[in-house]
Amino acid sequence: MTNRIMLCAEADENAVGIRTVSARMKSPHRFYIGYDEFDRLRRDGWAISSDIHSFVKLRLDQARDRIVFLFTWLAGRGPDRVEGTEQTVTLRWSEFEEFLQNSRRQDGSRTFRALSLNTDRDRPRLVFDGDKRNLKAAAGSRRIRHKLGKALARNFNWPDAEEVRLYNDFTPYSFFFREYRDGHPCLCGGLILHNQENMEKAYYGLHT
Repeated sequence: MTNRIMLCAEADENAVGIRTVSARMKSPHRFYIGYDEFDRLRRDGWAISSDIHSFVKLRLDQARDRIVFLFTWLAGRGPDRVEGTEQTVTLRWSEFEEFLQNSRRQDGSRTFRALSLNTDRDRPRLVFDGDKRNLKAAAGSRRIRHKLGKALARNFNWPDAEEVRLYNDFTPYSFFFREYRDGHPCLCGGLILHNQENMEKAYYGLHT
């Protein structure tokens, strides 16, 4: 996969230094992320760190076992001018978390290497199954149809899933969903329209 990126990490007492290598480029320098940033990531689900000119946004989805590094590699090119490249690296959180824990032990490994997960197939098939009353009701309102379309586009970006089936929920305009991998049911939850007493401010939330 020529679009996959190798992430190489080396830990010291205070931080983890990260470089990336792909068929297109090598990162211009090693990016250092402090352990406190990973603590914030565990707590809040996201963190932002900067190093020299560059910065990275970290996103954590523990339910999906994913950590995402959104790098912006920048370099100064003279007065008032910078140039750069963006890279997105998605890894299994359980593997990277094990490295973080081991790196802080006296006898633990201080190095880590992994290829980014294949996200060519980011989205599973979305199938509305069974009674479609809530779907028809949502489609019948321009405002709710727009909100539902945005929610479907924003959610379910799960590379391992083949299909997500959505069914009527007892809440109006809302849906129960079940994810399928290799033909087997896995994660389930709800796509619920909240704040329906004020449809202008109503919004869809994903619950697992």
